[in-house]
Amino acid sequence: MDTTTDSGRAPHTAGDTGPGPGRVPVLVVGGSLSGLTAAVLLARHGVDCLVVERRSGIGTHPRSRVLTARSGEVFRPLGLEPAIDAVSSRPSGWFHARTLADATYTRLGASGDPTLPISPAGSRLCDQNRLEPILLAEARRRGARVQFGCELTDFVQDPHGVTARILDRSTGRSRTVRCCYLLAADGTRSPVREALGIGLHGRRGEPRFLSTVFAADLDPVLHGRRPTAVVFPGREVLFARGTPRAPLWEYGVPDIPLVGGAREEELDRFARDRLRRVTGLPGLEPDVRSVLRWGASAVVAERFSEGRVFLLGDAAHTMPVIGGLGGNTGIQDAHNLAWKVAAVLRGHAGGRLLDSYDFERSRVAAHTLWHVLATARGLPEALDPETLQLGYLYPDPAGGPDAGPCEDPYRPTGRPGGRAPHLWLPHDGDRARVSVLDLFGAGFTLLAGPLGQHWLHAATRAAAGSGVPLDAYRIGGPQGSLRDPRRAFPALYGIRPDGAVLVRPDGHVARRWTTAPHAGTALEHVVREALERPAALPPEPVRNAA
Repeated sequence: MDTTTDSGRAPHTAGDTGPGPGRVPVLVVGGSLSGLTAAVLLARHGVDCLVVERRSGIGTHPRSRVLTARSGEVFRPLGLEPAIDAVSSRPSGWFHARTLADATYTRLGASGDPTLPISPAGSRLCDQNRLEPILLAEARRRGARVQFGCELTDFVQDPHGVTARILDRSTGRSRTVRCCYLLAADGTRSPVREALGIGLHGRRGEPRFLSTVFAADLDPVLHGRRPTAVVFPGREVLFARGTPRAPLWEYGVPDIPLVGGAREEELDRFARDRLRRVTGLPGLEPDVRSVLRWGASAVVAERFSEGRVFLLGDAAHTMPVIGGLGGNTGIQDAHNLAWKVAAVLRGHAGGRLLDSYDFERSRVAAHTLWHVLATARGLPEALDPETLQLGYLYPDPAGGPDAGPCEDPYRPTGRPGGRAPHLWLPHDGDRARVSVLDLFGAGFTLLAGPLGQHWLHAATRAAAGSGVPLDAYRIGGPQGSLRDPRRAFPALYGIRPDGAVLVRPDGHVARRWTTAPHAGTALEHVVREALERPAALPPEPVRNAA
């Protein structure tokens, strides 16, 4: 792929890229998990985008399995929870056994979903090839254009946009697309990243594994059990795939020398023999869907952006499969970037806002990768992958002291840069409940304490003065506010009853006022500042978990 970039960082303005043939505000390269999430979120913010994917359609291999609670919080306000629930299940836990036919299994770790007390979404087991069709349908429903069988062949940046060449692989014809921004979600080997000359920190392709996806009736040995995964001696693992109504299974084993140079039929025979042994069913005839050999890379890109091009998902970071954090981190990359791109294109924000994507997300990716590797090696410092993503802290937008890359999600502080804490509130006359996180829309959200009526008036003035969408709620006040019977909101968010917090569209706290004698002036100033903040801290380097 050929690419040309202008010197330095181009000013982030809409420039001459407007409606018309071959023109689109945002071009997304890659129509897998991260790219489709970006398309859905951009469309939610009213941004027209085009997604091009070189494959002929959605992939059929299950790939990523875990959908973390934080990713669930991304999809929850989009109304996608019912569709996702229909093709997923809740985690039941990891176990150890000699074979699947053992009378009892030894539980590894806690039972159930540890995120339910701190998230309205909770985690799910949802195969990527079942999630992607939901995202594809939603992206198209919202107006995004997704074209399969189309490949980016080269692109050129200039101060006003990006000119890209797209090849239709079915016809061999190329066309030119002009865009304001290019989002590269084109996978681990990312041609866009390589064209930009962006290097990687970490290790690629080692160690190697063999994975077999198959269908089989395992009820004779499961006896009604449905474990998330069973670990056998020799580092062999059997994962539950599909759904309880349409179960699939995936067997994984380190790629031992026996299969190092095996042909496809030999790999298939090897896998079948192993499946009969670990299931305890010597006569098992599994319906093998795929046998793959793959390398477990552990890398983070040197930077996540170059001019008007942004890397997300596997193009920016590739992680081992532990906890399914690679795909989930890509979902959250898109969540961080989409609202910022939309704010700049609408003229609500200056281009410096986009600089924050690199230093916020590269820091998260490096921290996540370290804990994944530490978990793999059994280090005591490793945090639980199920809860890790609920405690991330971006640097304080106001330039306050850096509190580190994460906090304990079970003891949230509500500090600026952190994910806004979850709190259930009564709703509809106590017949239902709503999470504080459910109040967040596509714009900024102001949450005021029970004595914060003045903040609501200030929010109205700030929205009118800045032109930025801003919703405001009072939590726990008198009639007309959201009820908080336990009076938990102020303490959870670290404010007094007359204080408030401003939350970004991606659910992270932009600013906090413990109390506010000058609410009107402070709020309008901070809304403008939150949309212009330049990078203040370098990304955290990748640490070695050895």
